[in-house]
Amino acid sequence: LLPITIISAFEVPYPQSSAEIRSSIVASDASFATTTTPQNNNNNNEYQPITRQIQLGSGTIAEVITCIPPKKTASPDMLENIFSSLFGNDNTSSSSSSKNNKPTLAFLHGSFHASWCWAEKYMPYFASLGYPCVAFSLQGTGGTPVMEMGVTKVKIASHVADLNAFLKGLSDDDTATLGLGLGDDPKIVLVGHSFGGLTIMKWLEQAYNGDNNNDDDDNNTNNSIDVNLAGVGLMCSVPPSGNGAMTMRFIRRSLRDAWKITAGFVMKKAITDKAICRDLFFGGTEDDNGISDEDVERYQSYFQRDTVATIDLGDLAKKLPSALADEETGRAPFVDRLPPVFVVGATEDFIVDREGVDETARYMGLEKPLIVDSPHDVMLGRRWNNGANAIVEFIATL
Repeated sequence: LLPITIISAFEVPYPQSSAEIRSSIVASDASFATTTTPQNNNNNNEYQPITRQIQLGSGTIAEVITCIPPKKTASPDMLENIFSSLFGNDNTSSSSSSKNNKPTLAFLHGSFHASWCWAEKYMPYFASLGYPCVAFSLQGTGGTPVMEMGVTKVKIASHVADLNAFLKGLSDDDTATLGLGLGDDPKIVLVGHSFGGLTIMKWLEQAYNGDNNNDDDDNNTNNSIDVNLAGVGLMCSVPPSGNGAMTMRFIRRSLRDAWKITAGFVMKKAITDKAICRDLFFGGTEDDNGISDEDVERYQSYFQRDTVATIDLGDLAKKLPSALADEETGRAPFVDRLPPVFVVGATEDFIVDREGVDETARYMGLEKPLIVDSPHDVMLGRRWNNGANAIVEFIATL
């Protein structure tokens, strides 16, 4: 196995090009690593995300963001429990309840985004509730260069291999640990957005279905269920059948909207056209969702940085999760072996329609999804708490 090395740390968000990032932060020795805090909208310095580049067990040097609640000093009750156990008192039941057993939240972004999208609102918020938060950026984004220089398309198997290495590395006991101090067997709730949701579906397929549908030997993850997965959440996820069927539905409904989606992603107009960017990700007009023109410009600079390489759609079309779905029910063959799952859609999602959200819910074995009041980017803007509340309510059921 490859040695795990922290390469460096830097502020997030940071509107730099991938070339500037690599030239400024990549160091040859972990002793050069520093930790800095981002300038975001959260005023509590106790819960500021930290961004590093860390080599995953898959070999990828990935941008990793963490927001870990500070460890609290021992309370009088905890000290009393320690003395009780030392001197033979049987009244030690409260010691277990004082232990923080909250799961670690692991977030995965979608296209045009990177792990920064979780760091602005969600990670500080959940950390303030006591949940350790982690996220990593997929290959092709500014902070996570592709393994092969010059490549502009990344296969889904590469993303799945990196996700697998990232999740396994969250354990301090793993030989390829990322060294984040989360414990030997941390409980993990995995949350994906947009194309990140589809990447999670492919990882679940390999982890829980014996990797029966993976014919890409170059990125075989050799998965076994050695990740303590407590739950899975898919938010505004690309459905198991991909974008093809959705695109046809959009064409039938509105040629104008279908053009916006095509121009925004294929022609990358979302990076240069404010109106298209708003429609696709943030909804409404200027400042309608708490996203100012200055915010849009800032996000567009991130989108430009994080589209150095994009998902290989031709490769993905041959390996869509829907290939395994039951023809009658639409369910994945492994849903009975999964931990609890939730699927969230958004009322103003311009990219993933309601039929797509329903398809994802069926694939994951649910009768219906939860729909929240939000545009596609549920983690940003004024209504970010609607999606966050859905996660909190789900965790409460675990």
